[in-house]
Amino acid sequence: MKFGLGLLLTGLVVAAAALAPAPVRADDSHDCTEGCYIITCNKEVCATWRCDDQGCRLLNTFYRNFDDITPNRAGKRSAPLAPDVAHARVCPAGKPCEVYELSVEGALHLGSFDNVGDVVKDRRAQRR
Repeated sequence: MKFGLGLLLTGLVVAAAALAPAPVRADDSHDCTEGCYIITCNKEVCATWRCDDQGCRLLNTFYRNFDDITPNRAGKRSAPLAPDVAHARVCPAGKPCEVYELSVEGALHLGSFDNVGDVVKDRRAQRR
C-alpha cells in the first residue's frame, strides 16, 4: 500500500513538473527596467553593457579568455560559431517597453513595443 502511494505521488510530481510553464526567459530578453549588466562575446572579444531607463551603454570591452572554452571530442579547443546577441527590455510603468539588441559590435535600439516576445522571436529568426 505504501509503495503504491509513493509511486503515485512521484508520478504526480513528475507530471506537474513536465506541465508547468517555464519560469524565466519567456520572451528571451533581459528585464533591465531597474538596470542590468549584460555581457556579449564574439570569437575574440567580449563587451559589457549597462542598460537602464537611459538606454544601453557600452562600459568596456576585453579579449576573450580561450581557456574558458571547453574542448571538443578531438581534444582541441573550439570557439563558438556565432557571436552572442542579447536582447534587453526597459519597461516603464504605463508605457510600452523599449527594446535593445546588443552584440559586441553595438547596441541597436529596436523601438517601443507592447509585445516584446514577438519582437525578440522575429529578430532571432532574421539572424539565422
